[in-house]
Amino acid sequence: MAKKETVKKKVATKKAAVKKTAKKVVKKVLDKTDLDEKIIAEYKENKTLYDNILCHIKCYGGYLLAVGAGCCFGVDFKLGLALFLVAGFWAWYNNCACKPCKGGSCSSCDNGKSCNG
Repeated sequence: MAKKETVKKKVATKKAAVKKTAKKVVKKVLDKTDLDEKIIAEYKENKTLYDNILCHIKCYGGYLLAVGAGCCFGVDFKLGLALFLVAGFWAWYNNCACKPCKGGSCSSCDNGKSCNG
């Protein structure tokens, strides 16, 4: 019984040493590379292009999901229903900025008429 406990302690000690060594290696690799700085520089250089792409995904992604849902209803009803629900959530999330729960105010939509709580 004591032999099993000592083996477990040795294994735990070796695991801790391996984790510590792995963390050191990862830190050295990240310190040597300037990948994060390159990504930030690339984004700043082409900011308008990336923002334009993200804007189009935000605006038209729901339509793509809805078309996919329509195509999937005939093949797999559950997948079609799931895509349909995701498309509905996408539309609500991206188009309801006037909701108080999203940081908007009632006066920003329909002169406050559509906000009833």
